[in-house]
Amino acid sequence: MFRAWRVPRPIIAVKLAGTAAFALVALWFSHDPSRLIVAALAALIVGAYAVRDLLSPVTLAVDAEGILIRRGFFGQRRILWGQIERIRVDSRRRLAGRSTLLEIDVGETIYFFSRYEIGAEPADVADELKAARAGE
Repeated sequence: MFRAWRVPRPIIAVKLAGTAAFALVALWFSHDPSRLIVAALAALIVGAYAVRDLLSPVTLAVDAEGILIRRGFFGQRRILWGQIERIRVDSRRRLAGRSTLLEIDVGETIYFFSRYEIGAEPADVADELKAARAGE
């Protein structure tokens, strides 16, 4: 069994649009060095995340041995089932909405994934991970 979750294409498109918008703002403020620097830096940061999502779109993957998590921009970490202490969903009310995150506890590190990173509801992914861990 192999299953992978990736950044949804609409999210990548939003990041690319944000990069273009910040680049246009930088051009607009080309006469003001401080605003130019801030807008250009924002364009570079958002653009870097968009490029990462295009070149390395898989955020989380599962197979019979464990899970594979994207770390940083192009790195990956393999976590065996025996290393995982807990898989759960954390859901909280924030301001006018609800925040739901998939939590994977590996002891010294806890990984969090939103639906915008994995392209699925965290509760559904948690169920699939638990089933894979049980060998179903």
